[in-house]
Amino acid sequence: MKYYFLASYLPDIQRDDLKVRFSLGELIGEKFHIPEPDWKEIELVLLGRDMLILERLLSGKTVSVEHSLFPVELWQDQIKSPKEGPEFALDFLRSIDLQSVGFKEIDRLYASYFDYVLGATANEFVRDYFTFQQNLRNLVAALRARQKGLDPSEYIIGEGEMVSLLSSSTAEDFGLSIEFPWIESLIKAETPHERQAMVEQIQWDYLDEHGGPDPFEFRMILAYLLKLEILERQLALSEDKGMEKVRRLGGL
Repeated sequence: MKYYFLASYLPDIQRDDLKVRFSLGELIGEKFHIPEPDWKEIELVLLGRDMLILERLLSGKTVSVEHSLFPVELWQDQIKSPKEGPEFALDFLRSIDLQSVGFKEIDRLYASYFDYVLGATANEFVRDYFTFQQNLRNLVAALRARQKGLDPSEYIIGEGEMVSLLSSSTAEDFGLSIEFPWIESLIKAETPHERQAMVEQIQWDYLDEHGGPDPFEFRMILAYLLKLEILERQLALSEDKGMEKVRRLGGL
């Protein structure tokens, strides 16, 4: 199906935009223009927002995530007694010690989510993007482990050639810079904030490169949705930092 109507009024968005002219909520509000099979693919993407809720709850952080498939209250209950929701998430919650949740457990949560999406999707773009996401997350986990003097093989998940390289290579770039030129920028990122900003830039560039030439194809709608998530997260973080600075200056 071609999305002539919807795609025709989506404003262009750029990584450095200072405000959102068309929000994620507004895009989701166009559900009645999207056939059910395509909407199911969108729901697979939006389920990642539920994983963010779980990540923040398990890490003891404040939760402010809109447009998830399930409410925050449901996940608060599932952490205590896993009974309702996607089975992969419930299995994860049953398998962890809530008193010792760290990077390794959160990476396992997202790996379970990626596996679920890859098993459920019928869309090539979604399959390729989530495969890329898993590779990127493993790479970040391996770099983080090295930075802490830990064995990367203990912190990556899955199988395949890339996992093997991340587990065994002693090269600074794990022997991956030819295939992934952006790895050099990730290596140079010294703080978690710098690394997260670089990850989001890499994701944005991927979406630019793989959205396809036809602006009316469904893959472009998916790419737009994923870009909106990145942009809104970036702007929310900037706003939080701005308010923190105001509170400091005001002695609050």
